[in-house]
Amino acid sequence: MKLYDKLLNNKQYIKTVKKIEQIKFITNGKWDWEHGLSHYIRVADYVKKILIQLNADERTIDLGMTCALLHDIGLSKGDKINHAIESSKIFSRYIDKNDFSLNEMEIIKQAISDHSNGNNIQSLIGLSLVLADKLDVTYHRTINSSIQDWVNKEIQKIKKVDIVINDENLIVEYFTEADFDVSVLKSWKKAIIIPKKVAGYLNKNYIFLINGKEIQYNDLIS
Repeated sequence: MKLYDKLLNNKQYIKTVKKIEQIKFITNGKWDWEHGLSHYIRVADYVKKILIQLNADERTIDLGMTCALLHDIGLSKGDKINHAIESSKIFSRYIDKNDFSLNEMEIIKQAISDHSNGNNIQSLIGLSLVLADKLDVTYHRTINSSIQDWVNKEIQKIKKVDIVINDENLIVEYFTEADFDVSVLKSWKKAIIIPKKVAGYLNKNYIFLINGKEIQYNDLIS
């Protein structure tokens, strides 16, 4: 991936990411989930997997993965901001604009600005980004958290998240430790709501599995 690899070798980008990795991002006084390069790369990997299943071309996949590396870059301003909007304002500082068309720049900007909630999906890149970001809910996000409360400890029991998109269904499956308490997702409803929203956008059924068993999720998001 030409654009993706170029960004990973951008010294200014890496310096900014390292700054972000030194900040603890507290949400509602509870969580300081990882928001650094490892998160961005995992999101990029999910974006690639999603876009391949949606038959996207190589350029779109490269743009989507690059977008994933940039989606939280606004957190360099701290956690007291609308980080999606801030990221959409400053992402262009870290890329060579000559590598992108004006239309591609607008697609990336819009996708980043909408990635938190997916209320205005306008492209495959935007769709894949908002979905991929919510799939990164494994132990990686909280294993190094300074706040080891019940929520973070339960999240650490999620070892892998997979996604399959076929002609009829969008299927998200969690692979977890046997004693994982699915009710923890009541504290992170976006993990269910966003895939369900994207499935509706694609006119597909949404299926949520844990270790091969289908989960009736409505009580988790009510």
